Amino acid sequence: MRISTIRQRGGYQAVRRRRSKQLAIHTRSIEAPSITPQFSEDCKCDAIIIECKSGLAQVKITNGSITETLSYDCSLSGQKTCFVTIVPEDFDQSKPLRLEVLGCNGRIKQCSNAWKMALRDVVRIPDSKIVLRKQSAIGIDIRFMNGVYCGDDDDEAEVEVKGHKWAVMLQERGADGKLSRAKRVDLRIGAILDGAVVYYEDGHSTPCGLRFTPNGSIHHFGGHNSQNLHIPSGVDVVKVEVNRFGWGNRILGGITMTLSNGTKAGWLNKHNSAGRMFEDTDIRVLEAGVGEKIVGFYGSGSHYTEEFGIITGPRDEELPAQTWDMPELQNIQNRGWASNQ
Repeated sequence: MRISTIRQRGGYQAVRRRRSKQLAIHTRSIEAPSITPQFSEDCKCDAIIIECKSGLAQVKITNGSITETLSYDCSLSGQKTCFVTIVPEDFDQSKPLRLEVLGCNGRIKQCSNAWKMALRDVVRIPDSKIVLRKQSAIGIDIRFMNGVYCGDDDDEAEVEVKGHKWAVMLQERGADGKLSRAKRVDLRIGAILDGAVVYYEDGHSTPCGLRFTPNGSIHHFGGHNSQNLHIPSGVDVVKVEVNRFGWGNRILGGITMTLSNGTKAGWLNKHNSAGRMFEDTDIRVLEAGVGEKIVGFYGSGSHYTEEFGIITGPRDEELPAQTWDMPELQNIQNRGWASNQ
């Protein structure tokens, strides 16, 4: 099936749809729909993928004052449309792009401005064609009504993470200015995800989280369930799983990492707490795309971790030297940062 071109009544380009894929689904997934940006090296093939494993029922697109609704066959005997691809360049990027997605399982995903999501999910290396992609898990917002949890599918694309924002690459320059490979990741997990620390072959380490406490002293992560993941030479981190439900507002519950040799470490903390039952949909699986590999981590947090994600780059291409000088790919925190929040 190919969605036909739809002319908008505004003064800018027509809304174009690339292909939609149909698959026969005999059982309906309980997973909510997803909205995922994909970026090309030259910006000309950028896209936003709208997907639901149970099939799409409806997609409503609002760009400024123009609204368009796309409806799909949602019968059990019908051919499900599992994803559609929309092209950002076909919309007025000076106006918000609101997306409302209804899955055939009744789950809803909303994004009031997809441009915010796009800006956060890509890093372009200066003076090169290389694009690094980012994807993360953000802690679920806990809301209660009369003592009962009543949260819904929150919009991670728009969540404002207020903690210290950091990035840690799996290769990093040491004090001598030379690149050093990550040899170990210490996953600091207690009742929730405290953070992580990456250790390098030259002996230095960098935290995935705060460097300093509010009084300016060195921050140390807790975590009685902490585990070390040793990374042999020639082995990559291929999967990161994050439990989005912790004990507090937007706090992550746990994490595991898996290597290309099958080694796995960490703890997801699949506990039931605060009047809310654990759900399998709380686990966010982060993996590199085709032709990519995980080259670093990023996120945000204060005393605990509220966001943890992966940075991916080309599998068979070395990152240029200027990559390691980019502030957005480092964990930079002044000692006075925390006291000013």
